[in-house]
Amino acid sequence: MSNLSQPTRWPLQLLDPRVKMGLGFAVSAAAILVDSLRMLVGMAALGGICLVLAGPSRSQIRLTIISLGLMVWALMVSQGLFYQRHPRHALVVVLEPNWFFEDGLKIYAEGLRYGLIQSLRLVAVGCTSYAICFSSSPPQLVEGLLWLRVPFSLTFMAASALRFLPITANEFRTVRRAMYLKGYRPFRHGIWDTIRTEVASLRPVLAGAIRRSQEVAMAILVRGFSLEMPRSQFRREAMRTGDWCILIGLLLAVTVLFLCKIVFWVYLIGVFYLPSLRPFYGFVRDWL
Repeated sequence: MSNLSQPTRWPLQLLDPRVKMGLGFAVSAAAILVDSLRMLVGMAALGGICLVLAGPSRSQIRLTIISLGLMVWALMVSQGLFYQRHPRHALVVVLEPNWFFEDGLKIYAEGLRYGLIQSLRLVAVGCTSYAICFSSSPPQLVEGLLWLRVPFSLTFMAASALRFLPITANEFRTVRRAMYLKGYRPFRHGIWDTIRTEVASLRPVLAGAIRRSQEVAMAILVRGFSLEMPRSQFRREAMRTGDWCILIGLLLAVTVLFLCKIVFWVYLIGVFYLPSLRPFYGFVRDWL
């Protein structure tokens, strides 16, 4: 008997790519419709669960944490600086009042809190999107996107970009390792020298990406590839009954959420109101 063990298949890897696309659409739609802090926290937790079920590697986990962390930080800082609602309390005074900024430039505590709450939408969508990408191969993503009637030109570009990402990341690590071996240490010679060095380190990575894209474009032309020609698939797997059940459940959940928000918005603007729906209005206000 062979001693070779089969690779571990994580739960999200077992799903049909079209189901995963539906999951991504459902989370994105819910992130737009939901305003309650409780539900946003729940959605962010759901995105984290999806990421765990995708079985990411250490490098993928690090990529997720760094990229989402930077987005959350940027949103919090921007909202903290330009928060206009009252009351507000300044935590840090960046600039005193001047001719350009009449009230100065300050970071407000309420703005940071508002930015943190809104960033939960990004965390939910980002974790789910990463989970879909980490658990799907480029052919599977192409199959899912084509099933959603996405134009093949956009699908082809998305699949090509996903294939380039690991190569580009490996080149970036190689450049960083070479800089480290040559004695480079961030902020050793001041912040401006660090910025110049960091910008210069991107040049070989960018040059490599341009060179590879030219090679791929030439290979495509040589093989007579055309976006206008009818497409065919070597393997087209039929969706199982369980996959259809999950998709229908996701569609129903998004539809119910949308209808609930519509009824509540109509009530808020004074167009339609039923006293018997007061418990429903309170539920939507507190949870959705």
